[in-house]
Amino acid sequence: MQNQTNRERGFLTSLWIIAGGLSALLLLSHPFVAIAWPLAILLFSLALLCELAPVHYHREGVMLALSLAYVCGFLVISGPTNALAVELLLVITTAVIQQTRKRSSRALYWLKYNAAVTVISSATGGLLWTGADMLGSHWAVGVTVFVAGYLGINYLLVTHIGTRFGAHSFSEQIQKGLRFTLFASGVYLLFGIGIGVLVRENLALLLPLTYLPIWLLRSVIDAERRLEEVSYETMVALTIMLQRAHPYTHGHLERVGNLAEDVGRKLGLPRSKSRLLREAAVLHDIGKIAIDEEVLDKPARLTESEFEHVKQHSEFGARILSGSERFQAIVPWVRHHHERPDGKGYPHQLSDIEIPIESKIISVADAFDAMVGGPESSEKRSYRDPMTEDDAIAELERCSSTQFDPRVVQAFKECLRGAAR
Repeated sequence: MQNQTNRERGFLTSLWIIAGGLSALLLLSHPFVAIAWPLAILLFSLALLCELAPVHYHREGVMLALSLAYVCGFLVISGPTNALAVELLLVITTAVIQQTRKRSSRALYWLKYNAAVTVISSATGGLLWTGADMLGSHWAVGVTVFVAGYLGINYLLVTHIGTRFGAHSFSEQIQKGLRFTLFASGVYLLFGIGIGVLVRENLALLLPLTYLPIWLLRSVIDAERRLEEVSYETMVALTIMLQRAHPYTHGHLERVGNLAEDVGRKLGLPRSKSRLLREAAVLHDIGKIAIDEEVLDKPARLTESEFEHVKQHSEFGARILSGSERFQAIVPWVRHHHERPDGKGYPHQLSDIEIPIESKIISVADAFDAMVGGPESSEKRSYRDPMTEDDAIAELERCSSTQFDPRVVQAFKECLRGAAR
């Protein structure tokens, strides 16, 4: 524990040494410039307003604040050193205000990291801006390289810090945040250049109006996020209803979801897709809500007509999920989780290469857990006794290339062996 603390202190010290060196270079190349106080206060107030009201862009915690656009105003009229100072002041002021709202013992600790990352990012962007200025580039080009340098370095540093405090690898974190960073870069650049035009043309009185489109953008993103949350929660609620209506599914869906995610990772699927695969596996039987309960809970073997009725659940599930934008990617995975490599599956008798790999993974995980069952007596199937894990694996191997994909079965076995260690 002490060694871990010493390493973190060493890492933080290294960040501040880099921040100090870059700041010194920036100060030597571009000293502080005086700016009219009314304009400075107006720009800073608008930037602080953005910092204190960020948009929660994604339910995993990613947030979007547009304060950098107003910092670009300082950059255009007074240079990169002033912009760096304003950015640092914003971080400190925001931390102090948030600390008064909710007291946290780690607030000062995180402030040290945030401040160091901010200084390094601003100084890097500022040095790029200075280089563009020396080459006689248009001020808009300077703003572009500043934003690109700032966000690029900030993205790499925040990603690296995230790997030190989280369970994800650096490459996984990079992939996870790249799309958001590109989106944020375009937004920052658009607003930054717009604010630059206003300050250069002495139209500072119009600056408060620039918060209106920012507020509208925040509202749209926030509404989309809330809609996504409601959609997801609705599907989860339906799944819980299914579990309560049919006791044997209690725990089954969660176990299938965990198994499917592990196998997806083993087969090389990106982490984001593996997590989506877990959601698909949890929801894969949601279509059974539309199936006759007497048929589902029948203790004896189903008749041919009853089985044909049950087979419709994969299509029903796909139709239910297709009503939500959030679940568009997993609709075919749910629809085809009962297809087979030998072409004898349902609902469309797809050939091996036509079946999504995600559907094949769900099929194996679902079949294994159905054969083994859960620890609770209420989870046992009414029409047969549970198998041992070894017997279930033997059954998966026996049905490889016909009912199940051999690659998926092999990866599934490796995941089980890894979990047993």
